[in-house]
Amino acid sequence: MKKNFIDSFSHNNIIDYLCKIRAKVAKQRNKKHLLHLLTANDNFNYHKNERCPEYEKQLHEDLKKILPSRRKWKKLGEKPRLNQKTNQKLNSLDKNTLSLLKTVKYYRRKQPAESFVKNLNQFIRDIQNSIQSADYKVSSPEIYPEPKEKSSKLKQGKKNTCRPIALFNLKDRLILSFTNKYLTNLFDEYFEESSLAFRAVKVENGKKKVVSHHTAIQKILAYKNKNSETSLWVTECDMQKFYDSVNHDVVKTHFKKLIKKVKDDNLELDISIPCNIFLSYLDCYAFSHDVLKLNDINSTDSQEYWENYKIENGEFGWISHDPSFKDYYPEPNEKKRIGVPQGGALSGLIANIVLDYADKQFINSDVFYIRFCDDMILMHPEKKICNDEILIYESALKELKLFPHKFCSLDKLTKKKIRKNHSKLQNISLSPFWDKKIKSKSPYCWDKVENGGFPWIGFVGYEIHINGDIRIRKSSFEKELQKQAKVITDIERAIKDKKRATDGTVKQSAINRLIGMAVGRVELWNYDEFEHDMCWVKGFQELNENKHSVRQLKHLDRSRNKLYRKLNSKLEENNKEDEVKSDKELPNRQLIDYDKPFSYYYQVIER
Repeated sequence: MKKNFIDSFSHNNIIDYLCKIRAKVAKQRNKKHLLHLLTANDNFNYHKNERCPEYEKQLHEDLKKILPSRRKWKKLGEKPRLNQKTNQKLNSLDKNTLSLLKTVKYYRRKQPAESFVKNLNQFIRDIQNSIQSADYKVSSPEIYPEPKEKSSKLKQGKKNTCRPIALFNLKDRLILSFTNKYLTNLFDEYFEESSLAFRAVKVENGKKKVVSHHTAIQKILAYKNKNSETSLWVTECDMQKFYDSVNHDVVKTHFKKLIKKVKDDNLELDISIPCNIFLSYLDCYAFSHDVLKLNDINSTDSQEYWENYKIENGEFGWISHDPSFKDYYPEPNEKKRIGVPQGGALSGLIANIVLDYADKQFINSDVFYIRFCDDMILMHPEKKICNDEILIYESALKELKLFPHKFCSLDKLTKKKIRKNHSKLQNISLSPFWDKKIKSKSPYCWDKVENGGFPWIGFVGYEIHINGDIRIRKSSFEKELQKQAKVITDIERAIKDKKRATDGTVKQSAINRLIGMAVGRVELWNYDEFEHDMCWVKGFQELNENKHSVRQLKHLDRSRNKLYRKLNSKLEENNKEDEVKSDKELPNRQLIDYDKPFSYYYQVIER
């Protein structure tokens, strides 16, 4: 029996969601608070100089009205601070969520006259009434421009390309989140197993089965093992501006077909309300109407928009240069609604609804095919079959009015000039394969170099060698190094003037952030059985031990230690230059090496 949609919006469910949102806000502000504790510099006093979009300010105000202030939060006892299954300490997000839930329940029961309790009850009634009202419409989101590159890396005069991140108000955000969860559970059985992103969590034999990017790697390795005696031909496809180019008419067509299947299988189930919310979500935003106009440099509104976000030469990328654009939209003034909100709760579901049509092209095919959101990979031992199937896939994408990146051929390896006393293998360059500009690849041979193949394939943040070695994708590896450096850079900027914390406190703050970001809240008493959560290691749990992954992980460890020691040296230099009495009069805290239990290498490989 399928659950009734309205039942999802119970008091408890709504309060749980609001507490999680408030805990996330606390987590974000805590990063600023940690810097604020290290310095008396007003530039780092987020209470006075908090710079955030109007959306965030409004979100904070809305949460203040319906939830208790931070000083009223109830403390958790010793037992509730532990995960009941793993017996390890809760992360700060879960701990704050539980603390807030405890507080809200206490005040609703003991002090119902509190103003926030009255506002909360009114907010819940408003939500419950709104979803049943035919007049409810999803409000247009605020468009936040997220630069793809740091401005310091841009050449002078070059456009600063941004992603349009859609930010919805608290009420709509909650309703859309609940609607997405309901429809995802409702539609999941109709999607193909080859689709691995934004799937419903299933329960098998009492255990949760979560499909994720890790599943993609497991499936690729399983297929490779079945074909271990032969080369494989591989095709990769990536979409251009996927969320910004999805055609609303196409979405509605495939949504209606899906709804018909659900109704045929569940005759007594009323899904009119979530359907109306879904269609209202589409109507509240279109990239072609709401975002593209902001690229007009002659428009006063556009100029004010970019100035407000302090972004010079800002623009939102578009696909009108693609040859297919005129085929799909021949009339330049045609008012087609194209593009769904990036960051909106229902957009991931929309990706699966639309691309499920492409997935179904491979139902009766013996090729290996998987898709993660708008990225797909296809394999088969025969090149011709790969070529035939990719033509079918391209045809399906044309019907969906989507824009895959141009398929580039990688038939031959690039040869370097042969130098004496060097083997042929040392004179082969794989540079075309790693070209960042190549997003979609025509069938290429996944095999050893000496067999004329490319030994690596890349997918969902990983790279897999033909021999089964798994390493971190270069872009993902570099991103983690940049995050490490940013932690230390932010601290150095904060303490440059008016440092008010002791050196020991500064060091401890730095290493705690670096370790938490990397491997989670690891302790000396639980490092051998700790379950990773909300950290980098959690995202790369499919890495195996090989010379490539070991080199990368040890590099991350060395980089972290180097940054930590660099901060320590800088503090010592500042103390020598400082003639005023400082914490150097206090006994120096020993510089501890945070190695084995806290290292990337140990937590991923050795353990």
